Amino acid sequence: MKTVDLPSGRLAYRDEGQGPVLLLLHGTLINSDTWREVIARLSRRYRCIAPDLPLGGQAIAFPDGADLSPPGIAVLIEQFATALGLERFTLVGNDTGGAYAQVYAARYPARVTHLVLSNCDALEVFPPRHFASLQSSLNIPGYLSLMSLLFRSRAFLRSSMALGLLSHRLSGEDIYQRYARHFVADAAVRRNFRRVARGWSATHTLQAAESLKSFQAPVLLIWGADDLRLFPLSLGERLAAVFPHARLEMVAQSLTYVQEDQPAAFARLVEEFVAA
Repeated sequence: MKTVDLPSGRLAYRDEGQGPVLLLLHGTLINSDTWREVIARLSRRYRCIAPDLPLGGQAIAFPDGADLSPPGIAVLIEQFATALGLERFTLVGNDTGGAYAQVYAARYPARVTHLVLSNCDALEVFPPRHFASLQSSLNIPGYLSLMSLLFRSRAFLRSSMALGLLSHRLSGEDIYQRYARHFVADAAVRRNFRRVARGWSATHTLQAAESLKSFQAPVLLIWGADDLRLFPLSLGERLAAVFPHARLEMVAQSLTYVQEDQPAAFARLVEEFVAA
């Protein structure tokens, strides 16, 4: 992992391979490790850059005053691209990272040569109904501490109340070691998560969708077919209809985290899309 100091805070990131740039954005409560198997395949032909966004699963906490609203995250991504000297790139987003990718592409369309979205918040779904109560719960004193205690339990992490609905493949131990341990260990990371979750609002994704109706770059939607409760296929179809130049590809035997459940299929679809 490398790090870069931005006006918003210090950001760790993966940077592997050479060639056209792929910038990969992960979802809430995880980090760039979710792209490990996709990067192993795509870095043979592309420069794969995956930041650890301050969404509650990162090792380095951002300052408490950092703007972690969706527009603030879009600015952070722009700061990151500028710091690394990235002029234009393929932008890839999954889960909450897909919502931030939409907000970013709406604000900085000239940067994005191709856009890939995979099982993500969109339109009026931000957050999904299943996790909507979390925003109000975070206002309860001590709730973050309770979450950190629950996240020590591998069984809880694998349940539908945590990350169990997002991947067929990840075990509770996988989730803890790769993602949740930073949330458990660092109160500042937990505070980053609370600030992020308080900023979720369909206002941002609906505004982005309105702007993206004129987005001219090609768009690929990679959708896990088994994701019925968070981001069902009907949402992917409606999101695809927003863009002038979009196509939707379904991936069997995958929930929200297609990059975890079917990394070979994900990498193949991205490579074919960018090459074409």
